[in-house]
Amino acid sequence: MTDRATWLRTLAKVRAGPGDAVTGSCPNCACDRLHARYIADRESRLGYTLLWCDACLQGISVSRAKAPEDMPIWPLEDPASTVGVPDFQRKE
Repeated sequence: MTDRATWLRTLAKVRAGPGDAVTGSCPNCACDRLHARYIADRESRLGYTLLWCDACLQGISVSRAKAPEDMPIWPLEDPASTVGVPDFQRKE
């Protein structure tokens, strides 16, 4: 079982791919099926982040996160910004 600190280190290393897909392997199952979604204010790029693996449905949510410049942002005020995110098990 992977702890939250390992997931946070993984998040720091990922790079944007198509859609929500990001580079890197899942720290839990080692599959290359990671996804990250930054839901944030467009100007400040501050909001929260969801990082999950589509293979094992494990991941984390990070509040008060700043989206890197190379990552797409989903609008913080739009309830549809979480549409398509699976119900994954979050590491606390």
